[in-house]
Amino acid sequence: MVQPDSRTAQLRADATKTVRGLGVSDILRPKTQEFSAASAAVGDMLHSRTADEQLRARLESARRLGALGAEARDLAELFRALYEETARVVDATVFLFALYDEASETVEVIRQIDRGEEHEGGSFPLGKGFTSEVIRTRLPKVIRRWSAEGPPVRVLYGTEAGKLVAPQSGLVVPILSGDRVLGVLSVQSYRPEAYEDADVLSLGAIAAQAAITIKRLRATEQLALEHERHALQLEAVLAGMNDALLIVDARGAIVRFNRAARELLRLDSASLVLGQPLERQRVEQWPITAREIAAALVPVIDSLRSGTNVDGLELELRSGERRVLSVGASALRSSRGPLQGGVVVLRDITEQRDLERLREDIFAMAWHDMGTPLTLIRGHAEILLRKLSSGEGDPMGTTAAAASIVKHADRLAELLTTLFDVHCLEAGLLALSPWPTDLAALTREVSEGVRLTARHNIEVSAELSAVGEWDERRIRQVIVNLLSNALKYSPEGSTVTVSVAADAQSATVSVRDEGIGLDASELAQVFRRGYRAETARRVKGDGLGLYFAHGLVVKHGGRMWAESDGHGQGSTFCFTLPLRAEQSADGSVERPA
Repeated sequence: MVQPDSRTAQLRADATKTVRGLGVSDILRPKTQEFSAASAAVGDMLHSRTADEQLRARLESARRLGALGAEARDLAELFRALYEETARVVDATVFLFALYDEASETVEVIRQIDRGEEHEGGSFPLGKGFTSEVIRTRLPKVIRRWSAEGPPVRVLYGTEAGKLVAPQSGLVVPILSGDRVLGVLSVQSYRPEAYEDADVLSLGAIAAQAAITIKRLRATEQLALEHERHALQLEAVLAGMNDALLIVDARGAIVRFNRAARELLRLDSASLVLGQPLERQRVEQWPITAREIAAALVPVIDSLRSGTNVDGLELELRSGERRVLSVGASALRSSRGPLQGGVVVLRDITEQRDLERLREDIFAMAWHDMGTPLTLIRGHAEILLRKLSSGEGDPMGTTAAAASIVKHADRLAELLTTLFDVHCLEAGLLALSPWPTDLAALTREVSEGVRLTARHNIEVSAELSAVGEWDERRIRQVIVNLLSNALKYSPEGSTVTVSVAADAQSATVSVRDEGIGLDASELAQVFRRGYRAETARRVKGDGLGLYFAHGLVVKHGGRMWAESDGHGQGSTFCFTLPLRAEQSADGSVERPA
């Protein structure tokens, strides 16, 4: 061990005075954990130096830490002081300083540096990335190899003008004040394994001194509380919005977005960082689930960058679940005129457009299907009027004309009722009136009624009772529909078999015919609104019966399906209903959990 000479002793005395000026009693035994960690880290890095060199390095480090941010008048100046000190001890190719607002759970990036170039920050809700993890756990995070430890898809702080380059390693430490997280310091490197445990201690010491300066700035700034109040109000408004909101700067880079936008863009599992211009060449860097909407927003951002507002634009997204979005965008200018950026608002109008399409479909169906009965009613009414006016004594012809009018008027009324019911079902307005009902007895009753006019053999197997809480009128409609379809699409003289089975939880009705049958692709679509299989189109129908019956069963908390071995092999249509169910607030019936 090298013994200290008189010069070394003098240096120790000077160091003690300096450190005591920082509130520390001994350079080798500091009171604060932060300073102790910093001293240990510096000592490890300087282990190969002489005792004098190590002492000078410790003295200089202590002096810089004590003065760190002391002259900073605002957070931007503190950012630059933190970067300068950080770059002395670790690889700070990319450096970020952010504050955390606990009330709104929002991270505000003060500034950021990438390869020596300083850029604006932004803000984002707390998510699932590394920064959010450090804030939640209050523990530092070292990413030695980003490709192995980082998320598979990343949208990074892409501040470079060319191709987006991903970092290879990173280090994030919390800025703590007691148990409260004030913010984070984050460094990244474009080389792997750039950071070790000693770097955590060094950056932690800088973060500890940053906490002192942050508290000082907050205490001395007269407008700090007012600013915080306005920020909280803004974040509360943004968080409470159902519409997705994005704010971009003059470069077209996203600098703020609310939680609805995070969910819409499906970025919650991505390592999302702000400051990246939204341009076509960068769309591939977005998560796969968000690339379609990102590409659609590029021309909107381009319009804002040119100072042009966007109003009344609709985007239809087809990757995954179909969604229709209404987009509006307004450019932001300062009072002196220069463009500051813009605001983009996206509203999900999928349900509204689906309802409009439903109304159009129903109108088209009604116009098509009502044409024939109206023509026949008018024709037979003219025949009847002519006979009555001329005094022709043809009772049989008059009776036939009147009967035809009644028949087609009933058909017209039935069609209108079906269209109205389908509309109510689609709009969620169809209410049920459950009552204790024996499904087996109801099936026998409906089958007997149909048998009187059918030219088929109808066999019924429904001896045991199956009582549940159902809307009898609606379930009757379902059974009538399945029987009518079986008779309509099977040859006269063939057999239609109706059966009811039940267990402790549910009851099932099956209707089997010997008719045209269905292939696999038709089975997958048979309950779709307006769908008719190719082999069924020679038989008159509107394609609403099975769709409506399926909707009624689902609304009762049940399930409907079809089975067939193929064309010409007949079909079996089945539905099952829960024997015990609870009615929800909207009138539908749900199975107990």
